[in-house]
Amino acid sequence: MNEAELLSFEDFHRLRAKHALHYARAILGSDAAEDVCQEAWLRAWRAWGAADPAKLDSWLLAIVRNCCFERLRTSRPTVALPDDAGPPVLSHEDVVVAALELAAAWVLLQRLSPPLREALWLREIMDLSYADIAQIQQVPVGTVMSRLHAARRKAARLIAARQRR
Repeated sequence: MNEAELLSFEDFHRLRAKHALHYARAILGSDAAEDVCQEAWLRAWRAWGAADPAKLDSWLLAIVRNCCFERLRTSRPTVALPDDAGPPVLSHEDVVVAALELAAAWVLLQRLSPPLREALWLREIMDLSYADIAQIQQVPVGTVMSRLHAARRKAARLIAARQRR
């Protein structure tokens, strides 16, 4: 039996709650992310034991993603995030350097379209494989690769423009 098979729901929640919340914020923005995560964790708890223990992270992120898109569908019309929207509120225990990096990443992510933002977040922040991202986003691996390429190019242009100022 591997470590994932021995993991309790409470331990999994403790280890992944922040990641799930940050992922929901990357899709929705900070306002609705906490509510969506509560729904996602409830669904995960109800289905605990049904997922492949070796793929719990991608299983949870797929649940969070589905909840986010359900929220987007039911809350139309959608309102785009303004360019000057602040970074998500971080907890007290976060290290200052990590908070600054997250704030800078958040500003950059807001400038990307949701599919690019989501793919980049899953790869660079969550360190998921292309195959896992494809499964979560329900697209072919080639689409994930295209999205990541486009997201990185746009992010590089935004960073370069910011440095020229």
